[in-house]
Amino acid sequence: MNVGCQKGESLLKKGVAAVFFTPKNRYVTKIYITNYRLIIKNQKNQLIKLSYDLIHEIYVENNKYLCIRCNTPLRFFDGKDEYVRIFLHGLKRKEGGGLILLDDPKWPNYWKKILSVQISKYQSQIALKKHAMQNEEDDLLLIEGVVRSKEGLDEFEIVKTREKMDIWFDDYFYEACMLYATNNRLIIKIKSRDFIIIPYSVIYTAQSEDDDKISINFSFPQCVEGFENDISKMQIKRISKPSDEYPEQIQERWHDEWNEFFKKVTSQFREHKGAISEDEMFEMLIEMKHSPTKYNLSSYAKQGWDRACGLALDRFGYEKGDLFLYMNFLLKEYEEMKTRAMAEPDSARQEAYRGSEMAYSAILSYINHHTKVR
Repeated sequence: MNVGCQKGESLLKKGVAAVFFTPKNRYVTKIYITNYRLIIKNQKNQLIKLSYDLIHEIYVENNKYLCIRCNTPLRFFDGKDEYVRIFLHGLKRKEGGGLILLDDPKWPNYWKKILSVQISKYQSQIALKKHAMQNEEDDLLLIEGVVRSKEGLDEFEIVKTREKMDIWFDDYFYEACMLYATNNRLIIKIKSRDFIIIPYSVIYTAQSEDDDKISINFSFPQCVEGFENDISKMQIKRISKPSDEYPEQIQERWHDEWNEFFKKVTSQFREHKGAISEDEMFEMLIEMKHSPTKYNLSSYAKQGWDRACGLALDRFGYEKGDLFLYMNFLLKEYEEMKTRAMAEPDSARQEAYRGSEMAYSAILSYINHHTKVR
């Protein structure tokens, strides 16, 4: 097959087909079905390697060709445009040589059956693997915790940022402490030779509060020297300066920067078991509406992005129990926006549709990435 097989991968079936994503351009290709994926190779030796976990559904269209609908928009054969559907049309040799389209309903139904069987087997194996992962007991070799220390920064420790802040540990208040954020921990200097060390691995969540504080919750209560009770969270607050010209904007930026920092440093400790929870999905949809990507778009495209995120969030409210149906909705909306953007003569509306298309693509990509087995 010479397309770079994975370990344990075996070729089960191969054939020749005309592949297209839009009716205008068709490619004569070789198709290979393995136990892990579908591989399509065109005459320029360009490849589509479509893992079965990327396939949303398979069906026969117009009784002529096979349609494969992907979970998320993808670029095929090094193209610039993204599509969610791949169409396969049978070919046959004509007299005198060459290939012509085969309009026989048996061909797409035959390949649909073969692919469906392999996808079903693959998904059954994935389901068993996910079940095993979700029920396995992890061996905790080391549990880090918050500690009090006479030593602060190590000699060669890299400081990412530092700032003087007001800090609370539950109800214990420390005024104007220097906080150092390094590559793997927070170091809070209470006074000379008195430090509180917080590894990032013990931070569970971090979010802004109504009183201009950022609250950092620990994964479990911390028993720390010098505190009468276990502490379950810390709060930090920016110390305002009299010279601040735009205090509200500075405060908002401060929150955004620190929340983004905590999200980044704690993401490596979050374990994915191959599924996305309703809470994670809801949080992602909220965050997607304020994604940095949106702020690089034009004003009309931003409106389209907001509309798509709003619809996705609204639909999730009553279809969150069935991820397949929810993704059906997202894929349908994505394709609708793509079609409208291509057909719309008004430039402002076209930009708005493009913004919606980009938002749906980002949401689908997130779902697909976070539902894979790690």
